[in-house]
Amino acid sequence: MRELTAPAAVFALIVTVVLIGALVIPFVSGGTSPEVTNLAAEQTNTDSVQITPNTEEGNIAVDGPGPGESKTVLIDKAHSNRLSDEKLSTLTNALVKSGHTVQILSREQARGPAWNESLRSADAVVIANPTQPYKSGQLAGLEKFADAGGRVTLLADPAAISVGGGGLLGLSIQESSAQYTGLASSFGFAAQSGYLYNMHEYQNNFKSIYATTPAESRNPLSQGIDRVVLREAVAISTASAEPALNTVDRTVREPTRREATYTVAATSGNVAIVGDTDFMMPTNVYVADNEVLLGNLATFLVSGNKRPGAPATPDSNGAQNAGTSTGGAIPTAPTAPTAPRPGDGPSPSPVPESIIVPSE
Repeated sequence: MRELTAPAAVFALIVTVVLIGALVIPFVSGGTSPEVTNLAAEQTNTDSVQITPNTEEGNIAVDGPGPGESKTVLIDKAHSNRLSDEKLSTLTNALVKSGHTVQILSREQARGPAWNESLRSADAVVIANPTQPYKSGQLAGLEKFADAGGRVTLLADPAAISVGGGGLLGLSIQESSAQYTGLASSFGFAAQSGYLYNMHEYQNNFKSIYATTPAESRNPLSQGIDRVVLREAVAISTASAEPALNTVDRTVREPTRREATYTVAATSGNVAIVGDTDFMMPTNVYVADNEVLLGNLATFLVSGNKRPGAPATPDSNGAQNAGTSTGGAIPTAPTAPTAPRPGDGPSPSPVPESIIVPSE
């Protein structure tokens, strides 16, 4: 039999002591385990928890323009957006079945002036969890798009956590925040950091929170909703928007641990924001009134009346400098006017100042 070397013998002795301790300690201490205070374990306190089963049935109804009137809805995938095809499928299927067109914007289709060119031919745009920033011309284009009657819907989730190389023990943990700072603030919204949870009333687990409509709400996203289930939601702060969904009492925001009711969906004019995307999952969309929320969201997208051609391109007389004070856009140098050719008629009227956007 091969003898153990001194280091190996010491290692074996340490392992043996640890194993014996693990077996003996429960008996010495009376078999009790340390008190667990993490959030997941606290769910077992059923005396203070209300868990209500939900039926998984319903119908996604999309109302909107009259028969035969089709709208074009853009889905932004050009800014490394965090939105799975599964979640996207329920929304796109509902729109397509109702006779509307859905176009996915790739990165190539949003370079330079292509972004605003895409907006000109659309009626609505959906933006979920962008992780790449928007250029000033793109933000200005979205603002003018909404000003002209185009519908904009923003979807937000908590920041994603990724693990990579480097850091302590060769690992680093990074929090990838969505690029909503300039985008949402342009419309008077902000998606707050952290996730929401409720230890007293939830569906399945403490992150599956309930949200209800405010009393006597006339918000288009609220119609027909008793309550919805949001699997991992963020709170929405607004300047002057109309709340569409608020969480139930004693909901907590993770960074602050403060119990309150939080707004998780709101609208302001032609812009809507929802602080969750999990409600669109095929496995979640028929829980509670989630399918009603999805139908209301689709209806909101196709119910606008956008002026054709917005956001407009700059004209050849330097009008691209007009109207940039509210869009945060960078003015570009005016283009020299082109000399008229023989036989040309009078110059066309300039584009209305309110929908002019600088080129990229």
